[in-house]
Amino acid sequence: MCAIAKLKSNKRDISPIGFYFDLFATDLFRIPVMPIPMRIDKVSNGDPTLIILPDFKKLGELFEKLDLYIDFESFFKVGIENLINFAKKKYNEANYRKLKNEIIRKWFNQSQIIKADIPDLSEAFTFIISEFLMLYSNIEKKSLTPDSESYRLKLIQYCERVIIYFREKIEQNDFQINVKGEKKKVQLYHEKKNKYLPQIISIDIFNIRNNRKKKMAFVPYLIYDDLLDCFTYNKGTLTEEQKKANYINLRDFNTIIKKRSNIFKFDNKFVFNDLKLNDY
Repeated sequence: MCAIAKLKSNKRDISPIGFYFDLFATDLFRIPVMPIPMRIDKVSNGDPTLIILPDFKKLGELFEKLDLYIDFESFFKVGIENLINFAKKKYNEANYRKLKNEIIRKWFNQSQIIKADIPDLSEAFTFIISEFLMLYSNIEKKSLTPDSESYRLKLIQYCERVIIYFREKIEQNDFQINVKGEKKKVQLYHEKKNKYLPQIISIDIFNIRNNRKKKMAFVPYLIYDDLLDCFTYNKGTLTEEQKKANYINLRDFNTIIKKRSNIFKFDNKFVFNDLKLNDY
């Protein structure tokens, strides 16, 4: 059987990826900080991915309110390593060979030097992270344990809030981007012959190393749809399997979500291009 040296990937597609706390761990994702969409073509080809960062200022205000904080260096490191491990697994299945570390390093280094302002995606991932942190805080304050019915119901309610958010986003059919420093609304999809066709959106991508920019494209509808599918699946699993569901103990995230101390001050200046990965 002939192996495919490269996965098909459009060079003009910037493939934005965000990260969120998932509710189900696996052998591959022991701490499920998950990337979405689960794009591996850019990783396996050494091409850059645009990493979506949340609104750190807004999250900082929530940290103060809940007396918790997220170690974003650990959050993104776990999420990116989960993406890399998934890419290595899928690449090996398709090519019967290992994905080379130099390709992974090239992808990561190229991803660290690009940025773009996409207000709606930043807002979306801020919302998911905020909802999860409030879930975590509520479960901690009530000392709920994973074997309790109340714990499971809290997870279902969290999924429901996220589902409602993304259903409304899709139904509203507008999406904010930045054009020359000003916010502009575009459609997520258009209707033709009773079919909904996702729109391809072009945005400016800035290279912080050479201070240049270029137009690249992506399909925001597919990101929202992936998030909606993911949380609908999680809600269904939690509902159908009831107490048998192997959902995560939220305390397994305690290396990432931590208690604020009296001397803690969140500086909301996490810099993705300063992030280091091990073993690559």
